[in-house]
Amino acid sequence: MKIKTYIFALLAIVLLGCSKDDKSVEIQTGSIVLEIAFKDGSGPIFDAIVSIETISQQKVTGVDGLVTFENVEIGNYEVSVSVPFNDIVTKGNVVVEVGKTTNGVILIDHPNVVTPEKIDIDKLLNICYQSLVSDNIFGANGYAAYWGDVGVDVLMSNTNFNFPTRKLDTYDYSSTDKIIEDIWTNHYQVIRKTNIGIEAIETSEYVTELNTDENIAKAEFSFLRALTYFNLVKLFGNPVLVISTEIPSDNTSVVQDPLKVYEVIESDLIFAESNLRQSNVKNRASVSAAQALLGKVYLQMAGFPLLQSDKYLKALEQFNKLEGLYELETNYGDIFDSDKTANSSEVIFSIDFTIPNDPNLKSWDWFYWGPLEVTERDFFLLAPNFIKGYFKNPNDLDNPVSFPLNIEDNRFFENIASFTIQNNASVNAEDTANWRPYKFSENYQEGKSFQLPYLRYADILLMIAETENAINGGPTSKAYDAINKVRRRAFGNTTNDVTPGLNQQDFLDVLFKERLLELCFEGHRKDDLIRIQKLESVIENHNASNSQNMKNYQSYKHILPIPELEINLNSGVFQNPGY
Repeated sequence: MKIKTYIFALLAIVLLGCSKDDKSVEIQTGSIVLEIAFKDGSGPIFDAIVSIETISQQKVTGVDGLVTFENVEIGNYEVSVSVPFNDIVTKGNVVVEVGKTTNGVILIDHPNVVTPEKIDIDKLLNICYQSLVSDNIFGANGYAAYWGDVGVDVLMSNTNFNFPTRKLDTYDYSSTDKIIEDIWTNHYQVIRKTNIGIEAIETSEYVTELNTDENIAKAEFSFLRALTYFNLVKLFGNPVLVISTEIPSDNTSVVQDPLKVYEVIESDLIFAESNLRQSNVKNRASVSAAQALLGKVYLQMAGFPLLQSDKYLKALEQFNKLEGLYELETNYGDIFDSDKTANSSEVIFSIDFTIPNDPNLKSWDWFYWGPLEVTERDFFLLAPNFIKGYFKNPNDLDNPVSFPLNIEDNRFFENIASFTIQNNASVNAEDTANWRPYKFSENYQEGKSFQLPYLRYADILLMIAETENAINGGPTSKAYDAINKVRRRAFGNTTNDVTPGLNQQDFLDVLFKERLLELCFEGHRKDDLIRIQKLESVIENHNASNSQNMKNYQSYKHILPIPELEINLNSGVFQNPGY
C-alpha cells in the first residue's frame, strides 16, 4: 500500500486552529484567507501548518488548502508555512486592511512531501507532541483556559473583553460557535496523526532514521491517542471514535459511544505501559506516564457519568505502581520553573512548550497569567471564593486588604499575584479585584520556553486519597498520609495536617478543596467536580455571590455540544441531549 494524503472523513473540510481573541470592539481589524498549494499546479496542500507568530495564531489547512484568520488587527504580517513530513518552511507576507478580507496564495516547491512512500515515524511523533501545544488543546486557549478552570469557581471572565472562551465560562455557547468547532477539530487532527503512525507501523510502511523500536513508537502514538481521546470524552461526552485512516463508506459505520471510546483509551494505555521504557524524560511518554494516565482515566470512569465504581480499585492499582519512583519537590514553585521542570522529581509527564530553532522568541502560550498591567491579555479574573481558600480568616480579605498578608499556605504566592506592576515596580494591590492568576507567568514574562506539568505526583497522591476513601467507605491511614504529604509541603509543618476522624463525605470535601488549591490553573477542577457530581452546586454557590459574573448553567451542559458543522457533514453523528 502506498501511503498517500490521509483524509479524516468526518472532519475533511473543517479548518483547524484558533480564532483571534478580540480585545475590544474599538480595535480595527480585517481578515486573511490563504490558499496553500503546490507550485507545479498539482493541487492544494492538506495539513500544512500556517503560522502568524507576531499575533500568536496558528492554523492547519483543510483538504481545500485554505486557512482563515479572522479579526486580525490591521498591519503587515509575515506568514510561515510548514508542510507535513518536511522541515522546510516557506514564508510570505500579507497586509490586513480595516474591514477587508485579504486573499493570498502561498506556493510550495516540494510536491512529494505530503505523499511519501513511507512515513518517517520519528518526524511524525515529533509532530504529534508539538501538536499538543496547539490552541484548544493545551496552548494559550488550552484545556485549563476553555474548560478546566473556567465555568467553575476558579477563573472568571473579565467582562471588559469579548473573546471566544467567555461563552464557555458563562455557558452561553451553542453548537455553531467556532470555538466549539476548533476544540473538536484540533483534537481530531492529533488523533488522525496518531492513526497514521500506528497504521504505518502495523503495515511496515515506515522509515526511522533514528532506528526507533517500532513497538516503542507505536506505544507513544497509542499514549498520545489515548490522551487526546480522554480530553474529548470528558469535553463532549459522545465523541466520534475513529481509529483508522480509512474513509467510512456510509453513515452507519459511525461509532459514537463513550464506553467504546474508554475501551480504546484503556487498550491504548495498557499497550503503552507494556511497551514503553521507564524514562526521566518528562516530555515524552514513559511507563510511568502511561500508568499515571490510566489511573486517572479509571478514576474518571468510576465517577459521573459512567459511575463504574469497580474502577476505583483499578485506579489505585495504577497509582500504587508509582510509589517510590517520584516524590514531591521541596519547593512548590520549582514545579513550574522553566529551568527546573525537566529534572523535577515530581513531574511525570509534561507538555513541551519549547520554542523550536529560535531560543530568543517568546513562549506566548501562557500569556493569560500574570499581574495586572503585565499580562498581554487580561481576560481572566479570580473567583473571590477561590482566593478565600488560602486564608484561615476571611476578614483578612476586607477591602482595603492589609499587607503583609497573613497567609500560611505558601502556594498562594506562587498561584496568585496580589500585586500590580507600576513603572516596572511591584505594588501591593489592596483591592482583591486587581489580583490575578500567577502560576506560569514568570516563564512568559522572561520569554522562556517551558514544560507544562500535566501529570505530577501531588495529583497522584490526592487521587490515592480519593480512591482509598471511596473503596473503604471512608478515609484510611493511607488516605490521610497522602493528603498530608501535600499539605506539609504547602505549609512547611505538620500542624496543618488533616486530623483523622472524618467521615467519607467530610474527607471528600476537604480533599477537593486541597485539589483546588494545589492544582489550580492546571485544568483539573471541572473534571473533578463533574466526577463527584458537584458541578451544579458549585456554580449555584458562585452565582449567589457573583451577580456581575453569572453562569447560565443547566445540567446537560456538563458536556459541550457536538459541533453543528460535524453533524451537517455526517448525518450518522447525533447531537448531545439538550442542545
